[in-house]
Amino acid sequence: MRVLAGALLAMLATGPDALGSGTLAVTLDARPLAGSCAVLSRATIVAYDARSPRVVSYRFVRSDGTASATGRLAFSGDGAVAQSVADRWTPHGRAPWVALEILAPERMRSQRVAAVAHCTGRDLAATR
Repeated sequence: MRVLAGALLAMLATGPDALGSGTLAVTLDARPLAGSCAVLSRATIVAYDARSPRVVSYRFVRSDGTASATGRLAFSGDGAVAQSVADRWTPHGRAPWVALEILAPERMRSQRVAAVAHCTGRDLAATR
């Protein structure tokens, strides 16, 4: 039930942090981690019309030119299925952002999401 609810939420998502194509959709958000200068980015990847097994390769790309390691999710072919992934990163520079890039089976990139951390009571983006 939780997977179906995640798939439905991602399917209904709209706005600057939702991305969709014919067979995949992505929602993304980034939130500061309490007591840390880091940001936790979470993405939900939904495979629609997944009647056959597939592997989705993805990575988080960031405003400072870095990227996370490439991750892989296996979808079993049981219809619309949602899976969540996360990345922890310490943003640098002015107006930091993060996006999720799908590398396979089709290339796409989500919209950029602001990634502002709160470090010792100040916005990290404003200190660099």
